[in-house]
Amino acid sequence: MFREGRVRIIAVALVAFAFFASRAEATVVFLGSSQTAGWKYMACFKDVVNKGAVSNNTSKILSSLQSVIDIHPEKVFILEGINEIHGDMKIILDRYGKIVERINRDSPKTMVFVQSVLPVVNRKDLSNDKIIEFNKGLQAMCGQYQNCIYVDLHSHFLAGGTLNRELTSDGVHLKPGGYRLWQSLIEYYMTEQNERIVRPDTLARLTPDDAPRSN
Repeated sequence: MFREGRVRIIAVALVAFAFFASRAEATVVFLGSSQTAGWKYMACFKDVVNKGAVSNNTSKILSSLQSVIDIHPEKVFILEGINEIHGDMKIILDRYGKIVERINRDSPKTMVFVQSVLPVVNRKDLSNDKIIEFNKGLQAMCGQYQNCIYVDLHSHFLAGGTLNRELTSDGVHLKPGGYRLWQSLIEYYMTEQNERIVRPDTLARLTPDDAPRSN
């Protein structure tokens, strides 16, 4: 009797392990700095591993990337660059490419969504022209890798050539309305199965109502 009970417990444990293991392989990971970290207070998406951190940058993400790869997530969403936009753009893009390359190599079923850096307003320390240039580099970089899609957030946040003032608290960080807009722009990518997400990247420029829906 004792042995039968023990076998039953082990069987239940194995089923539970398989269940949670399958869930772990289907996670979504957010990478980025304080803008991404802000999602933690919005409760917009369930089952997201949010690794956004204040003052984050591509170098820090690259050095801690193994913890993401070990999860083998279904999707990884990255928004990074604003904290280092003043630096050498070629070096930043090179690190970005290494991040995508490692995910492609070590977690080949993971789809990577590279989100454009958002515009700013009333920030003399940050250049909108350089952000535009950097985003062009990000888009070109995505074209070099499999399972990598460039998502244009930038154009949807513009008002008069800068970040819409109604969406920001300080010219960079977002108010709840900014996160709701962001949510509408990536929800299709969040919810659609990877194999049904269509390239080319022009999908990212569609309005939420125009984006393809699953059947």
